[in-house]
Amino acid sequence: MSLRDTSLQTLRKCRSAKCYNYIDMNAMETAKLYFVLSNKSDFDGIEKLFTDTTVYISQNTGEYIGKKDIIEMQRKFHGQFLSLNWHVNAVKEVESGLVLFDFDFVGKKPDGETIKTSGQEYVTVKNGKIQKIEILNK
Repeated sequence: MSLRDTSLQTLRKCRSAKCYNYIDMNAMETAKLYFVLSNKSDFDGIEKLFTDTTVYISQNTGEYIGKKDIIEMQRKFHGQFLSLNWHVNAVKEVESGLVLFDFDFVGKKPDGETIKTSGQEYVTVKNGKIQKIEILNK
């Protein structure tokens, strides 16, 4: 698979993070891959996109610094759901290295409750690594 084809549909075809060449990805590819891996709950793959100084800020889950703390929070968040999915409605690079996603989230909890939210997610990428993620509710 060529990462030059950066459609989310193509990135979803990869079954594990091992088939991606993280070094050669641009900001858009890196940010899109983050969403694909999140939908798969592929924490090993997600962790490879972060650094020890990556910052994660969400109105829903709080602020976390460093890949270890971010992944721990994500494991807990994903663990609340039997299934979850972030559907990307739109994505654009608003400036060099800053990618904006407009998304809808749907998660089904073990008790049958369905959680639906919409938001915007800003992903800052530098040198193939995610430096910051900021999530705002709509």
